[in-house]
Amino acid sequence: MKKETFLLATLLIGGMMLTGCKKDNPTPTPDNPTGLVTTAVVYQVANTFEGITMSPCFTLNVTYTDANGQSVTENNVTLPWSKTVEAKTPFHAKMEGTYVYNEADLPDQVIFGALYGIGFKKNNVLNISLTGSLSSSKKEAFLNSVAENPNRLKFTCEKDF
Repeated sequence: MKKETFLLATLLIGGMMLTGCKKDNPTPTPDNPTGLVTTAVVYQVANTFEGITMSPCFTLNVTYTDANGQSVTENNVTLPWSKTVEAKTPFHAKMEGTYVYNEADLPDQVIFGALYGIGFKKNNVLNISLTGSLSSSKKEAFLNSVAENPNRLKFTCEKDF
């Protein structure tokens, strides 16, 4: 009898757990038959932080997710860089970048860092928090640092909307 009661209680609790879950499906309306919401997703890579500007010898190779969920790559773009896409939510935004430079173009004092983020625009107001900072070092120290850690020139950022 105890086994039957335990089995019945387990089945009831399991059934309640399965039927109690609600899917987060968009609700269609006459104005929006798909129920999906459009949002302006903004990818941004800056070159200025607290009045300090990155050395102008750096360009950027960047890959980002477009409105259709496809990866798009832009090479050798100048900084600062920004891209806005109108995407239907839910949307997974991803941006990956690699800084590129020509060693001969590096100044004696190199200002370098990674300032990037993914945000959104609402009522023409940009809501974004950039990650990273800039630092200054002698050319030789910068080159040694990159030789020891090549990933210093790369970044990745993801955000769900």
